[in-house]
Amino acid sequence: MIGVAHSMKMAYISLKSSKTRSFLTALGIIIGIAAVVGTWTLGAGFNSYMTEQIGEDSSNFIVVAAKKDHLFYDQQLQIVKNTPGITDASPLVGSGGVVEFMGEQKNISQIYGVLEDYSDVASVTLSSGGFITNSDTSSAVVGKKIAAEMFNNEISDRSTIKITVYNENTKEYVTETFKVKGISAYEEDGGILKIGSDIENTIYIPVKTAQRMTGQDDYQEFYAAADTGENVSEVSDDVETNLARNLGVSERFLNDPGYEDLIPFVMINQADIMNQMQQLIQTLQTFLIGIGGISLVVGSVGIMNIMLVTVTERTREIGTLKALGYSLKDILFLFVIEAITVSLFGGAVGVFLGVLMGYAGSALMGFQMGLPVTPIVGGIILAIIIGVMAGVYPANKAAKMNPVDALRSD
Repeated sequence: MIGVAHSMKMAYISLKSSKTRSFLTALGIIIGIAAVVGTWTLGAGFNSYMTEQIGEDSSNFIVVAAKKDHLFYDQQLQIVKNTPGITDASPLVGSGGVVEFMGEQKNISQIYGVLEDYSDVASVTLSSGGFITNSDTSSAVVGKKIAAEMFNNEISDRSTIKITVYNENTKEYVTETFKVKGISAYEEDGGILKIGSDIENTIYIPVKTAQRMTGQDDYQEFYAAADTGENVSEVSDDVETNLARNLGVSERFLNDPGYEDLIPFVMINQADIMNQMQQLIQTLQTFLIGIGGISLVVGSVGIMNIMLVTVTERTREIGTLKALGYSLKDILFLFVIEAITVSLFGGAVGVFLGVLMGYAGSALMGFQMGLPVTPIVGGIILAIIIGVMAGVYPANKAAKMNPVDALRSD
């Protein structure tokens, strides 16, 4: 049987004699492989990035949000805290208002009243100072962007600010003075809440002070942490059951389809977010890879068509090779190698373009991506498989030619 090197050399000579046709044949493979590898690479990189961002410091977080006002009070907070597996818990009261510093006023949309446990649950990172404690009444933690960029003078962790919010009960604006206790970090310095709040543009104050100023006697949300990330789903289910029972929802409804509509609050945890994110990424990947797959099918049909034309054009050559002693397997191997060469060229170019697309996409989306070894290897293997599949039928047709009839061909 002829060697691989000899077959590749003959394939190269044949392909070189019709460069334009060979390139157009490989174009479908290039586009398809580039689309598949690019999507695969970008999806895998984004999935790793989101896993790191969501799960790095807060893989055990649980958020409970009320669907209506006047639902959550201290009693419900204690139920959350007393649920086995919960290590920290904090309520949240949110409002917008006006912040004054050195005679300058700015509108701030995120002024949150919380307890000290919120710092651990939400992974608050500070650039200076400390977080508020449960004994504080007039302390504040200011987001870095607010402190450093919004006012003409920079707010430090020893500054004094005034906060004005609207009181729903008295229908009046209430102003109180706060001592800045801490400054949160920029996002690039680790100052990001993995549970979604924009820490750079948020001000935290004691929750009881926030309630007094806004006139709210209830809590809008609870933020809690499970003891480990592995059991966050189980602990979250226990919190849901305990709160639902306390708020008058029968436990027998909790196992019924659509029970979420019966519960007056929404549960969110890290495991749920990761599952939803991965499902979204997988759905998008599947859709885009499917589009790339169509290009691959078109490319493989193109290779098969060109190889069939090549067999017809090289009928006399095939007859000569057989007359010289080339066996059926030799002819078959020769044409399969030629098909694989075209596909492999297209695959290599497609992999390069796909990886380039992945890096470009990751740069635009703002995350770093490592070397995608699996997509590279997978793309090359896929190209070889396509070459084999597209080349077998034309090669088999060439191999079965009668040498006498082939030599008589015009």
